[in-house]
Amino acid sequence: MLRGLLIAVGGGIVVVSTLVLQPLLPGVGPSGDERRIADLQRLSHAIEVYRTQHDVLPATLVKLPPDAAAPVHTFDPITNRPYDYRPLGPLAYELCARFDAALADEPRDFWWHDAGRQCFSLEMRDTRPKPAAAPAEAPAAGDGAPAPAAPEGGAATPPP
Repeated sequence: MLRGLLIAVGGGIVVVSTLVLQPLLPGVGPSGDERRIADLQRLSHAIEVYRTQHDVLPATLVKLPPDAAAPVHTFDPITNRPYDYRPLGPLAYELCARFDAALADEPRDFWWHDAGRQCFSLEMRDTRPKPAAAPAEAPAAGDGAPAPAAPEGGAATPPP
């Protein structure tokens, strides 16, 4: 019985230690830069959802509502500094972060970055339905000719 208890306690210590130390161990889990890219991708999605719901881009990242199902991080996971966000127009915005290293691959992915501060300019598509064209005014009753212009200083008289 005592042996089983010691095994259970030892196993618990290993699990808790792994959970606590994992972020501190290099090479285990995603790098800081990988976490930054994941954060920027989630932020981009949250900004587009906000724009769709409110018909305007958020003025700041603070305006984004919290979502327990898909948490959005507005702060760098390592430095705890806020990510930079700037609306550029009704459908365009910019997200910026500071990266530790350049990606080794050729720049072929949208989220490719060099070391240092990197900004990504994004533009949404306007998915709102276009308003229907206003119907042309029907000609006035009678001969179909336009109503006469108003005399100077007076009102137009309706056709007889």
